[in-house]
Amino acid sequence: MITRFFVCALLATTAIVSGCSSTGGNLKNSSASVSKHYDNVWDRIRAGYAMPDLRDSRVDYWVDYYAKRPGSVQTMANRSSKYIYYVTTELQKRGMPTELALLPFVESAYNTTALSRVKASGLWQFMPATGTDFKLAQNWWRDERRDPVSSTQAAINYLAYLYNFQGNDWHLALASYNWGQGSVKRARERNAGQGLGTDYLSLKMPQETRDYVPKLLAFKRIISNPAKYGITLPNVPDQPYFEEVAKTVDIDLDVAAKLAGMSLTEFKEMNPQFHRPVILAEHQQKILIPKANAAAYKRNLANYKGNLSSYSGYTPNSGESLASIAQRHGVDLVLLKQLNGYSGKQNVAISGRTLMLPRGNGISPSASPSGIRATPPAPIRPQVVPAAAPGPDAMLALIERTQANQVVAPVVAQSSAIRSAPVPTPRAPALASASATNTPRATASSIDPLADLIRADGSADTAVPALASNSAPQSLATNRANTQTSGAVVQRVSWDDNGSRSSVAVRPASYQPQAAVVNAPSSAHRNPATHRVAKGETLYTLARLYNTNVNDLAALNHIAVDGLQAGMVLRLPYSGAEG
Repeated sequence: MITRFFVCALLATTAIVSGCSSTGGNLKNSSASVSKHYDNVWDRIRAGYAMPDLRDSRVDYWVDYYAKRPGSVQTMANRSSKYIYYVTTELQKRGMPTELALLPFVESAYNTTALSRVKASGLWQFMPATGTDFKLAQNWWRDERRDPVSSTQAAINYLAYLYNFQGNDWHLALASYNWGQGSVKRARERNAGQGLGTDYLSLKMPQETRDYVPKLLAFKRIISNPAKYGITLPNVPDQPYFEEVAKTVDIDLDVAAKLAGMSLTEFKEMNPQFHRPVILAEHQQKILIPKANAAAYKRNLANYKGNLSSYSGYTPNSGESLASIAQRHGVDLVLLKQLNGYSGKQNVAISGRTLMLPRGNGISPSASPSGIRATPPAPIRPQVVPAAAPGPDAMLALIERTQANQVVAPVVAQSSAIRSAPVPTPRAPALASASATNTPRATASSIDPLADLIRADGSADTAVPALASNSAPQSLATNRANTQTSGAVVQRVSWDDNGSRSSVAVRPASYQPQAAVVNAPSSAHRNPATHRVAKGETLYTLARLYNTNVNDLAALNHIAVDGLQAGMVLRLPYSGAEG
């Protein structure tokens, strides 16, 4: 009890001071760097370089590799234009090297919807468990690992912690981000015990991790002088591309897009975290609107007098039946189940997961609401011109696990916010049939990062399946083994402006963003349909195994939480099973 109280107090202290922590730089100087104006964002990045070089032939190899693929590099740079100013200035606020703004090139090719075979997602390729550690919501409504703002803040906190944990060594911090801090720590301990070096180049590590830092430094070298390598970078202005706007009312995505003068596709590209066709005010979410469109959006929102949403939300109580909810709200039961991803035989609502209820007077997505500005300003488009050469307060369970494993972080001269940061999990979930191996989690651009990375026709798009539960697992006491994929392909995302509705003004529940799936079959991210209970298994162990929770699993199978028996065949959430 005393230990838990101490840990909670430590987290509270971290939360208070984390906003002013500095890592690897001078905070006073970093404030000046943010306010200084540059000709373009690439100059801002170059001015903030602070990471030491690596004397390794692999850097030369990757420079040559990327230089031979200028079109792909330029495509990734174009894609980054919406986010890279924000990422860079947030790093500067923390006094961190701006080379880290190039890390999403390595992780995801700057694709917010990139999804790896092991379910790492977003710009920064957070695994589900690590995302939960950093309080990135992952549920039926949204996946904040795809949120450019939330995921960037989480990644910066994670990297700052790893830098401190690895003795103020950015190369080792990056290796930890890819391979897992425990794996790097053990590799260093092995070398130290044998009288060998403990730096990045001296450690024995998987090939992906061995190439991880060289890839980043290769991008650094190319960005430093793109003309030398025959690469043309987009002229990204040194100014914010988007503005965060708080939501105080329920609003449909297509209506928000119209109010902002954007297509639905453009709106979802800026806000890829949302799974549903409506954003509920009760979820207290912010949306990203291009700066050029933000004023028109606010004005149109204030002037619009009609219905902004064709849906409302209702959060059911434990054990509440779907039939009673449908009757109380005047909704057809079959429609209610279809809208919210329930099977025909599922009768009990998942407690705590907000239901999407249709309003009877929804607005037509094909008609422009009155009061909306007819010719809103166009979004900023990056203009391709040659760029001249340059003249965590979130981990209680993880701290406890670290204490149990007797992991002692090195004592370094850093702020209390960084010293008290909790220990993140390795970045891939444990596989029931796999032995624990020290292999890195594969990123969306690992192995051959540009092979088929950019597919111009946008073919073979794959929709994101619904998440398996209301939230990611909350208990993270067990270390997760890392898993490496055999290949990786990221494909360009394209969406249709899906606005068809039924007679009661309801869009299909399958309306959601699509992900760039990395070399995986369409069923790769679904649970199996059923599970036969073996002797000794409990609802708790099965809920952890299938990325759900005890209450949801019990409700889905109409059993008490203590009613599990060996031999039972359980249906699993969002597996596609109908009974």
